Amino acid sequence: MSESTLRAAILIVAAVNLAIGLFAAIAPGSFFEEVGTYGAENGHYVGDVAAFYIAAGAGLVVSVVRPAWRVPMLAVVAFWWALHALNHLGDIDQASSDGKGLSDTILIAAGAAAIGYLGWIASRDQVARDSE
Repeated sequence: MSESTLRAAILIVAAVNLAIGLFAAIAPGSFFEEVGTYGAENGHYVGDVAAFYIAAGAGLVVSVVRPAWRVPMLAVVAFWWALHALNHLGDIDQASSDGKGLSDTILIAAGAAAIGYLGWIASRDQVARDSE
C-alpha cells in the first residue's frame, strides 16, 4: 500500500471515530436512540464513549503526520474496537432487537479487523523504513 493510500485510510478511520464521538457528545439522547440502544439510557456513559472516540480519532489524525505514532495508535484503536465487539457480543440480547445486536457486533468486529490490518501494514512499513 502506498504512503498516500495508507494516510488516506487512516484519515477515514479517524473521521469515523471523530464522527461517532462528536455525535455522542453533541446529541447524547439521539445517539442513544439511534446507535446505542442497549439497556437503559445513561448520558454519563454516552459521554465517556464520546470522549474515547474523539481521543482515538484525534490520535489517528496526528499519526498521519507522525508516522511513529501509526502502529501504536492503530493497535490501541483496533484493540478498543475488538473489545467493543466482544462487549456487544455479550449484550446482543440487550439491543433493541437480536438482529441489531448481531449486526452491530459483526460491523464493529469487521472494523476492528480492518483497523488491525492497517496497523499491520503500518508496522511492515515501519520495519522497512527502519532497515533503510
